[in-house]
Amino acid sequence: MDYRFFFGYAATAIGLGSYGPYFWGIYKGQIKPHGFTFFVWGVLTGIGFVAQLVSGGGPCSWLFVMYSVLCFIIAGIAFYQGHVKYVLFDWIALFGALLGIVLWWWTKNPLTAVILISLSDGIAFLPSIRKSYYFPNEESPGPWIWGIISHTLAIFALITLNLTTVLYPVCVIAFDISYVLLVVIRRRQLKG
Repeated sequence: MDYRFFFGYAATAIGLGSYGPYFWGIYKGQIKPHGFTFFVWGVLTGIGFVAQLVSGGGPCSWLFVMYSVLCFIIAGIAFYQGHVKYVLFDWIALFGALLGIVLWWWTKNPLTAVILISLSDGIAFLPSIRKSYYFPNEESPGPWIWGIISHTLAIFALITLNLTTVLYPVCVIAFDISYVLLVVIRRRQLKG
């Protein structure tokens, strides 16, 4: 078996496993995800999956389809539970992220799609960053740490290494690292 398939399976298994505790935390009421963020991430990772697939990403793309489905499930739960109050900032970020998707659709170019979904991913993160800044105990850094590991493994699963296939996972890793640091630092600040 090609080593990239091993990395693809490992990345997907770790990514899937990381969401078990996250769903448990949602069920117990300890984690309150931001619905806008997860909805946009579901759309974006779905686009990332297609861009990876058509650009020769290979087993790396499995991770993105799995994350897309999980993000839509979490968004549905978040909207159903209604814990988060959506403020104007959240609506602006949602609009900005969706605008990036529309621009990608208009260009119909995989590299442009990856650049725009990477930007949209960062914009979609803003509502969760705002919420976690004020309520860091309503988020768990665990899935994001595992996300860093799974996206790193996914890069090793790439069949074709080029800007189109590498940019999005690298951006996700950078966003996840930033988010983990935010949650950990804010928890310490509020504790002290």
